[in-house]
Amino acid sequence: MQPVSRWKKYTARFSVAAATILLTQMVLGQQPASLPGNIPVGWYVYPESKLKNPDETTLRCFNYSHNEWQVTNEGNGVKITERPRYKGKDDFPSVPSWPPLLKHEEGMPGRTVSAGLRSAMHFENAWLLAYDGGEWGGGLWLTNDDGSKTKRIVSDNVRAVVPIDGGILVLSGLAHMSIDFGNAFIFSNPNGLNITLQHTVHLDGEPSAYAKEPDGSILFVTTYGLCRITKSGELKRLTYFPKWTRLQYPNSMAISPDGSIFIAMRMFVLKLHSNSGTYTEEWLLPNECRKFELRQFDCACKP
Repeated sequence: MQPVSRWKKYTARFSVAAATILLTQMVLGQQPASLPGNIPVGWYVYPESKLKNPDETTLRCFNYSHNEWQVTNEGNGVKITERPRYKGKDDFPSVPSWPPLLKHEEGMPGRTVSAGLRSAMHFENAWLLAYDGGEWGGGLWLTNDDGSKTKRIVSDNVRAVVPIDGGILVLSGLAHMSIDFGNAFIFSNPNGLNITLQHTVHLDGEPSAYAKEPDGSILFVTTYGLCRITKSGELKRLTYFPKWTRLQYPNSMAISPDGSIFIAMRMFVLKLHSNSGTYTEEWLLPNECRKFELRQFDCACKP
């Protein structure tokens, strides 16, 4: 019986230590990451019955909500945090660096090099500059090392530039009023002003949040659902989303070690888990958000 009593003693010590860590995180205002297969601490699954036929007030509430979340991988789980709110140009995070001799080119949004610059990726002797100015336009520019020579290679708003084995994946498109389109391009890595288009495929809507899978494939969200594109350019629709979710502005995606997919957006975080190719949806909300109230152009949570 001695091993059993020793195990109980160690179990008790572990429980106390775990509780101490959790309490410390709560006191410091930190959101602990989820364990594989679990719902992140401080969140619950909103009843599916309430989402089957949401009324117009509920739909407007979700669309106007100022509660916007983001997801990241942390440790052995997924962490949900509030997405920063930017109050003005001085409050925005710093824009990426760019080649020193770059000048504003026709087709770039705004009037400055930095306007609408989403990312700047530096290669050995080239830059890829991704612009997304929303309704004001965008595109992907290739430049030489100092930016004195430029070439526009994509004319759409660029939503993401993702390095893959042997090249890059470019997701582009726009959803604005009645316009909704998207494209996926796979290019070789640039060499100076030379770059090769290897694959291209049209999407059913604007792409947004994305995450890279262990085999190098990329998961991403369009207006209508979840897609996967492989390194060879093969596109597959994995699941469709309910119609009411199409205005929730997905902004980030994370994959937990058990394969669950978390997609952050306004009001909700969507958790998807695949079982033999069929995806189960769980719509997550903070514990303190049990009811909603529309207040002009915001949706306020109520306990």
